[in-house]
Amino acid sequence: MLGVLVFCHLTALGGVISGMNNSTGVLNKVMGKRLPISWPRIEKNIGFQMCLRKCEAMSYCLSINFNRVLLECELNDRKKNDTNDLVDDGNYFYTEIVRTDHHSNLCGEEICNNISTCFTMPGNKKVCIETDCSQSAPGIPNGKIVQRTYSPDIVTYRCNGFIQTTCCPPGGKWESLDYQCEWQTTRLVGSNVSFEGRVEVYLNGFWGTVCDDEFDMADATVVCSSLGYPGALQVRPGAAFGNGSGQILMDNVACLSSEISILECDYVDSIAQNCGHYEDVGVICER
Repeated sequence: MLGVLVFCHLTALGGVISGMNNSTGVLNKVMGKRLPISWPRIEKNIGFQMCLRKCEAMSYCLSINFNRVLLECELNDRKKNDTNDLVDDGNYFYTEIVRTDHHSNLCGEEICNNISTCFTMPGNKKVCIETDCSQSAPGIPNGKIVQRTYSPDIVTYRCNGFIQTTCCPPGGKWESLDYQCEWQTTRLVGSNVSFEGRVEVYLNGFWGTVCDDEFDMADATVVCSSLGYPGALQVRPGAAFGNGSGQILMDNVACLSSEISILECDYVDSIAQNCGHYEDVGVICER
């Protein structure tokens, strides 16, 4: 298994951390209403709970208008009052955020934002210093997070049996991943549609087939999931999608269904196998 390590460099800070925590609350939703704002910040294609979290993370945000039809989140810097009341709009509902962090995050003469912490420096001077990542953790196709730490911000992914680690410096952005799981170690061939075919794997520098001995739905599920399908519908033994060529690279495959790639499953390699290409296994995946 390949391990790649990316280091985050943190600045050593003298002083005592002041325990400043965000504190927010949410009032009840008002259905069919919105607060008329000229230039709200708009976040598109997100759900209501994510809209709330966006507002809670931004110190200026005091309320939201959520469009439940377009899934648009409007982050408002004010609440309804006597001069700025709600208007009717059946596509929206309105919610206010009760903030106390404007006071609890007071740090000397400034207010720390959601990615900063208040530090007491020599001379009892208080300053806000960025200590958290400014972005959400990245995702990668066909990948799986196997470890996550927050101080510092580090995410470790497993992709097709390989390990990749990335980090985010305080106040910064996530390092780009060199290994993006964009290549595949499994493919389906012998069919005119992409969701079914003879299973072939890339192993030791060669593409080859998989024997149908002991191959079951758990193994098929791993194959289909690794190719981006939600699951498997059927195992097709006996070279149902035609005889392959070259080596038969895997025999007696035994997956648990939780593996990212079939190469992570137990199997007998080509040296010990006793199969012929008339036993090449195929699968049909869910669409």
